[in-house]
Amino acid sequence: MDERLQRLRAADRIDAPTVIRALVPTLVRQQGDRLLGDDAALTAGFGRLVTGPTVAVLGVDRGTDLASRKAKNGGALTVAGYRTATRVVRHAEKFGFPVISLINMPGADASPQSERYGQSRAIADLIALSGQLRVPNVVVFLGEGHSGGALAFANVNRIIMLDDALFNVASPESVAAILRGQQSPAQAIDLLPMTARALLDRHLVDQVVNHQEPDLLAMLVTTITQTINGLSATPATALIAQRETKFNRFMAVWPLN
Repeated sequence: MDERLQRLRAADRIDAPTVIRALVPTLVRQQGDRLLGDDAALTAGFGRLVTGPTVAVLGVDRGTDLASRKAKNGGALTVAGYRTATRVVRHAEKFGFPVISLINMPGADASPQSERYGQSRAIADLIALSGQLRVPNVVVFLGEGHSGGALAFANVNRIIMLDDALFNVASPESVAAILRGQQSPAQAIDLLPMTARALLDRHLVDQVVNHQEPDLLAMLVTTITQTINGLSATPATALIAQRETKFNRFMAVWPLN
């Protein structure tokens, strides 16, 4: 496996639950979609930032060992997870709470069960709801974020990535498979604009954080808090327009580069 992918998928990589504990020490968790149950890969709830307002947080992670990765489906969120996230986001808008998402996931669960219960619809609902939110929303890619499964959390005002993180329509392995072996997964990373630097250059990503920062956790807490506070006075109409402009601008420059 490519060294970059090994680093991204390492068991000791910083994960969403760790950041959430530091960011929102008083988190009140919300679990379940009131239909299918809970998704272990999702950490969701409400709480006050250490230095800032009350927020909603959504964290998706792969797990840190064999048992937790099995329980969390390797971070591939199920339909219950997306519906739970949507429920939290709706409450956030109702009460005026900014939304923060922290992501490291291969994509959405593609099992027959998730498809049977409306996985595509659940993802589409979260994308649409996020785009029209009248409160600020921010996503941080801590590792990988692929397919519509990750895009569901990325229709936001600000996208922050660790410098070695990936965000794309498909995983490197999937891209290599689509190209029928013409490119290896490692080559696929450089073939498409999926790295933090490539996406920053194309104005989709707003900020890149060095994963080798000596106190990475503290840096992430500071960066997220400053970003949320910086958006706090932005009118709802401007927040909605920002999201649309971000993706339209990306689509305009991608074919030219």
